[in-house]
Amino acid sequence: MEVSEFPCIRCILILKADRLHAEALRQYTLRVFPRAHVMTALTVELARTALAAHPIDLFVTGAGVSLESDVLDLLDQCAHNSSSHYPRVLVVTVRREYRMLVALRALAVDGVFDSATEPPDQFMTALQAVANGKRYWSQTIVDHMHQVGSGSTALFRLLTAFEHLVLSVIGDGCDNTVAAAELHLSPATVSTVRRELHRKLGVQHRGELVRVAAQHGFVRFTSAGVVRPGFAMMREAYQARRAKRGGDAPP
Repeated sequence: MEVSEFPCIRCILILKADRLHAEALRQYTLRVFPRAHVMTALTVELARTALAAHPIDLFVTGAGVSLESDVLDLLDQCAHNSSSHYPRVLVVTVRREYRMLVALRALAVDGVFDSATEPPDQFMTALQAVANGKRYWSQTIVDHMHQVGSGSTALFRLLTAFEHLVLSVIGDGCDNTVAAAELHLSPATVSTVRRELHRKLGVQHRGELVRVAAQHGFVRFTSAGVVRPGFAMMREAYQARRAKRGGDAPP
């Protein structure tokens, strides 16, 4: 593979929880950008600090459960922080949960690389594409997104944005009172939405709802606790719509 110079890419950050994988990504990245300063972070908080402290030009990040925090909300914060330099973003993942892929598409990240199916040399191709201002989404990821309308995932198209938000909270198995406090709603409202989710998703019990929420990426259970990928994004969007309606009750 021919390696070219990218003068616009001077500082690169790699976020990967596994030190060995982070170093492997760093070595491949240096083959494409030999003159760049490449940093690695093993946690979301360390990455957040690096993004705030340095003018990162390219951010390469994993999105797996091993990070035990929410990469989606970190990317959303970067995109909406006008005081910071927003880098080009390449997500490296083997995960294909509905919630994560939809959020990445909404965030308009520059690339999503499927490390489960594509070889390392193709990772360098993805880096080059993103550095050149192009989008790179692995074909396997694109094909999977095209299949979202089929099978069980199609059911999620029936859910409203508000129901997505509530599912991200009650998907950890909490009761209506706890969820209401988290969402600043009444327990009665949460109960109503819960019943509608049970109906739409075809589940009967709380445990089944938790299973469906985890399977599709609305919640993750980690050693550090429950992570709700993209929850802050969904809540912010809901609050903006509610404010626009003049604070009316949720649909």
